[in-house]
Amino acid sequence: MTAHLASTFKAAARIVPGAALLALISLTPAHADPLSNDMLNESLNDAREQETPLGFGNGSVVVAPVPFKNVLIGAGLVLGGGYLFNIDEGSDTSIISLGAMKSDNGTNAYGLGGKFVWDENRWQVSASLGQAEGFYDLYIGGLPIPVRQTGDIANLSVLRGVTSELLFGAAMRYLDTTLGYDTSGTNLPPLPEGQLEVGTFSLLAKWDTRDDDFSARNGHLLDGALTYGQVLNAGGRDYKKLVLTYNHYLPIGDRNSIATRFASCATSKDTPFFDQCSLGGTDGFRGFSPTEFLNDALLSAQAEYRHQFSHRFSGVAFAGLGNTDSDFASIGDTDIRYAGGLGVRFQLSKKFKAVFSVDMSYNDRKEDLLYIYVGQRF
Repeated sequence: MTAHLASTFKAAARIVPGAALLALISLTPAHADPLSNDMLNESLNDAREQETPLGFGNGSVVVAPVPFKNVLIGAGLVLGGGYLFNIDEGSDTSIISLGAMKSDNGTNAYGLGGKFVWDENRWQVSASLGQAEGFYDLYIGGLPIPVRQTGDIANLSVLRGVTSELLFGAAMRYLDTTLGYDTSGTNLPPLPEGQLEVGTFSLLAKWDTRDDDFSARNGHLLDGALTYGQVLNAGGRDYKKLVLTYNHYLPIGDRNSIATRFASCATSKDTPFFDQCSLGGTDGFRGFSPTEFLNDALLSAQAEYRHQFSHRFSGVAFAGLGNTDSDFASIGDTDIRYAGGLGVRFQLSKKFKAVFSVDMSYNDRKEDLLYIYVGQRF
């Protein structure tokens, strides 16, 4: 699937490393807004309130069903399970997990993987394998065309912390994907890609001063990835991609905060459509299908006002603007897309700030879209 499947599988990937398959087959890179495997750990940690002994043999098993709904593939359910354990006292929880998802339009995915954290979080290694089949509308010449995309994916990433806040690393991905029409209509435009076998290598950087991984009120997160990709079944075709996202969090009193996200993306001309910059896929923008605005450059900005009504319930008001085009200079020549809306949050755990989210967005074309997922958008 393409950047399109990204928003849905962000929620999935937080629970199932293999579900990152969809985020990877999508325009969303593995490092971006990584809905980390720790979501499964933190959101269900009430079941393990007591201090857990260290080591692989002293872990615990948890299972989590997560409903979702978005503009791309409709409504569905992700079911994830994992084995959680702590390698050392100063590090976050490691996890070995597997999961499956299915939506009401037939989209389905299966995956397994793991994330291993040690040396006071300075070493972070993630790996995943997955298989997916997606049904969605791909916009070609401004028209939504029903397509079916299948894919097999393998991913490996390694981050090493220079300090507890600043990390550098690398990631590798292998993807074998096939795209075809999901319609019997005639006179359809040609598809941008058919069957592709793609390998990528990315250099990663992360600067994270947030006070919480799931619902930050203070600090910032700067994420960057420089990717080199090669189409393995098309000799001589390679491409490059650069993605930078910056999130900033500002507390206002005890109950309010403002969260902002700025995103930029650039790809070279031979980039496959599913790795191009996407409004909604690359940056998590709410209000448009992430398959509609795909191109070689993206700029977007989003802001969210968060209010805590009680310990478990909160609400948000959000707005954003941005667009894609062939290069950064041309983005201003086209209509800037904008959208905003309201959302509610329910904290899943008394102890940790993992939340269940429902958002209603309204865009400049007077369209309203409903999003249901786990976690904050950024």
